[in-house]
Amino acid sequence: MTVTRGKKYLLRLINTSVDTTFVFAIDHHNITVMSSDFVPIQPYTTDHVAIGIELIGNETLFEVGVDPYREGQGRPLPNDAFVRWAIAPKAMYLNFSDPTVLNLRNTKWNPDYAVIPRDYPEDSWIYMVIYGNRKSIPRSGRLTIPAAHPQSTQSFDVSLLNPKYDNPPRRDVVLLPADGFVAIAFKADNPGSWLLHCHIAWHASSGLAMQILERQEAAAQILTPQRLDVVREGCRKWKKWFSNEENLWEKNATIFQDDSGI
Repeated sequence: MTVTRGKKYLLRLINTSVDTTFVFAIDHHNITVMSSDFVPIQPYTTDHVAIGIELIGNETLFEVGVDPYREGQGRPLPNDAFVRWAIAPKAMYLNFSDPTVLNLRNTKWNPDYAVIPRDYPEDSWIYMVIYGNRKSIPRSGRLTIPAAHPQSTQSFDVSLLNPKYDNPPRRDVVLLPADGFVAIAFKADNPGSWLLHCHIAWHASSGLAMQILERQEAAAQILTPQRLDVVREGCRKWKKWFSNEENLWEKNATIFQDDSGI
């Protein structure tokens, strides 16, 4: 990159890695940070920035950890190293042909879908605490590992409440530190089923995700049967393709979907 003395340059830094955080700096220069995750912030000056993966009281605790392999129909065969990362009570495992939006009249959910209902009044705030290998918080019995996890939300930003509540930063990816926690909040103004997942690819693939079902009744009123016709058509085509064994990676295969489905 060639620069001209005295000019200002706008740089957009994006971390597209699978499992790496990097630090960006320019020798003998300060940089001014103007936004984060496309959210404007009060500009501040620094000599470096840390870029995580994909980073551009109704309080609930969620523990990130590893669940042992659970044998079941349609799941991958176990091996010596197979584990499922999880954040919900069970690791997520979805049925491609039966999405949540087609079942918004449900009163109970398959635990494998990792649905977390949040039926709060419109524009109220929903608070969540996500923690990992945090010994000061009551344990669930899940194996926890001191590793950092970039937690991503779909279709909404969250306010990051730690370390401060006054004018907190707003993000769509927050980094859960190793042996730490994050406290987040978001306004209940977007009815639907929204994914929260780890941005480390194989963690998401193994089930480290959950669906935040925000204001289920309002979502059902918005997503009318007519609006969902295109979804049902997609599911019909999928079932037709899947029922043809010629399309499977191996004839007579007993396992087709080997990840969480997200």
